[in-house]
Amino acid sequence: MKVSQIQYNELILSLELRKMKNKFTLSFVLCLTLHTFSQKNVFLDIAPMFQNSNLEMNQNYTAWNGKIFALDHFDYYLSNIQIEHDGGQLTAINSVFLIEPQNHTLYLGNFNIVQIEKISFLVGVPKPLNTQTGDQAMDISLYPENHPLSFQSPSMYWGWQFGYMHMIIGGNADHNGDGSLESQFELHNLGNTNQQLIQMNNVIQSNVSQDQINVNINCQVDQWINNISISTVGILHGETGVNAQIMGNALSENVFIQPANAGVDINSDNSKIYFQNNNNTLDIYWKDLTQLNKIHVYDLGGKLMGEYLTNQNSGQLAITHLNKGYYLIQFLTKNALVIGSLNAIQ
Repeated sequence: MKVSQIQYNELILSLELRKMKNKFTLSFVLCLTLHTFSQKNVFLDIAPMFQNSNLEMNQNYTAWNGKIFALDHFDYYLSNIQIEHDGGQLTAINSVFLIEPQNHTLYLGNFNIVQIEKISFLVGVPKPLNTQTGDQAMDISLYPENHPLSFQSPSMYWGWQFGYMHMIIGGNADHNGDGSLESQFELHNLGNTNQQLIQMNNVIQSNVSQDQINVNINCQVDQWINNISISTVGILHGETGVNAQIMGNALSENVFIQPANAGVDINSDNSKIYFQNNNNTLDIYWKDLTQLNKIHVYDLGGKLMGEYLTNQNSGQLAITHLNKGYYLIQFLTKNALVIGSLNAIQ
């Protein structure tokens, strides 16, 4: 059958339109697939360090001026976290977190994120929540018991007029060099102008699994107390002088940095610790953890959900009583030194 030029042109146009439709459909499916699989659970871990070692309470350290001291508490608030990702997209986390030496892993949420580029956060309680002048402030007794802005021990609150203490640090120091830690010090740092905005560029993330991203940061406490004569300050509650100086250090000194191994994937084949979900059981695995004495399981609020004693360098732990949620698993020595940690999802 002879085909006219007009029919031929219509046939070619029809085929081209079909190709375009197929390409559009394929592109749409690919975009939909990428969107679906880019939802990630994002964790931020800010490990307290002192001169590149894990910070421990009641352990002797040497300050910048040569004085020996030991801490018995170090706590601070973190808020207004903002993540820049995937070509400049911004995701804000409007929560306040309380960070403590044994509770420093934060679950930020489930987001459509592939690649994190920058992170910023506020050290301290934001102004709208902080004092009676804040438009979102409320009486501390109205917060739920497990809320970061509720009552804490040691206290993080100085009153309705003066607000929260953004960071507290305290312990004892050897001022006269006799080997005895005779000088008590307490810095309770408050004030509605002492919050510090930290911005971190070129963030390296750890792709823990297909649906989990970790960002690991070190908090260098030796830098935070740099040029602070803690052996002579005594007990100071306030927003000026040394209290303002130490909060300023959070910004001016290299307090928040990423560790050298920031991009190491926790759940790689060569990993020492990892987890698996098996129906209603959370299975924890570890290997080559020398001096292991116990395993702690914490919920997101920092509540200890279980303590398991073990001296096996390599092994497996099956946990069956946990509800669905996110947990921090810590591996500790007999002296409570953390030698490994893991974010697990049940």
